Amino acid sequence: MNEQAQRFQAHIRLRPAMYLGKVELKGFVELLLQILSGTISKTQASQITFNFHDKNKGRLTIGNIRKEMIDNWAVFHDEDPTLPLFMEPLVLNSLSQYFHMIFYDKKRKEILAQRFEKGELAEGKIEDKPLACHSIVIDFQLDEEIWGDNFAWDENYITHRFREFAYLHKEARFTLNYLHAHEPCHITYHFNNGLKDRLDIEKFNGLGGAYFETAFDKQMNGFSLEMAFAFREYTVDKSFLESYVNDHYTHENGTHVDGLLKGLTYGVMKYFQKHQLTETYKISEKGIRESLIAILHIRMTAPNFSGCVRNKLANPEIIQPIADYVAGLLFEKMEADEVATEKLIRKFEM
Repeated sequence: MNEQAQRFQAHIRLRPAMYLGKVELKGFVELLLQILSGTISKTQASQITFNFHDKNKGRLTIGNIRKEMIDNWAVFHDEDPTLPLFMEPLVLNSLSQYFHMIFYDKKRKEILAQRFEKGELAEGKIEDKPLACHSIVIDFQLDEEIWGDNFAWDENYITHRFREFAYLHKEARFTLNYLHAHEPCHITYHFNNGLKDRLDIEKFNGLGGAYFETAFDKQMNGFSLEMAFAFREYTVDKSFLESYVNDHYTHENGTHVDGLLKGLTYGVMKYFQKHQLTETYKISEKGIRESLIAILHIRMTAPNFSGCVRNKLANPEIIQPIADYVAGLLFEKMEADEVATEKLIRKFEM
């Protein structure tokens, strides 16, 4: 381990809350999902298994890795400090009593094995070149000096968070293994349709059906956008509009949501103008929101956020491209479906 990594490892153990938010189960799950986010993004791994047992032991298996990865679970790589795997794996390593990694090839032959104790390399070596492997198995035990004697797994919370995370990664399969009342439990999440599958659940929470159902996953100039939206036939007290940036939930939304709402507004206005309905109907964003159900996820390099936390995206350059694309989709649907169009424009009648 190089000197810089040793200093960082010591700092993590001294001030773990700086890297976890809270040194508790929620902080652990956030850290684990950040590790998986970076791993899937960088290596295109598509098989994720997490076994948790006793009160603080776990096994993470990352399988079907399709790209070379850098062994930076314990070291820094100055040539590319923006790697998603840069910090989070080292945090989990440093806060574990032991952290045992084995890298395998396609034939399940061991390529490299490492064992760390409280972040320090105890057995094996650090590979300083890109590593081609098919799977990685990590066994760890969280250090009670850091996490305390009362730390314990909660399968309800863990399975809930993994399910929500799985909707954001339709290319991957997530399996959880644990004991409940001394009985083995196995849960697998794999949503082939991504956010559309999540939206389908929300449709059942409304009254009546939904219309103008739309889902797409598109690469745009400088970012990729996955989105699913529809309109409920009847408004309900609880609205549903969720947004994410690079797997992070932006509960205050931001410019990606601004693009969606402007696009829907533009699409309806274009229909009004073409059919000379501007004297009869008055479009409003409030009216759009009333029956809208939507979920969107944008992936981009170095996003900007409002404030010191990642709750609200602040990249104004993405608004117009999103708005133009969404407007075109909605306008085409309105032209093709008179019955659904009548349901939508009824709320804008003056």
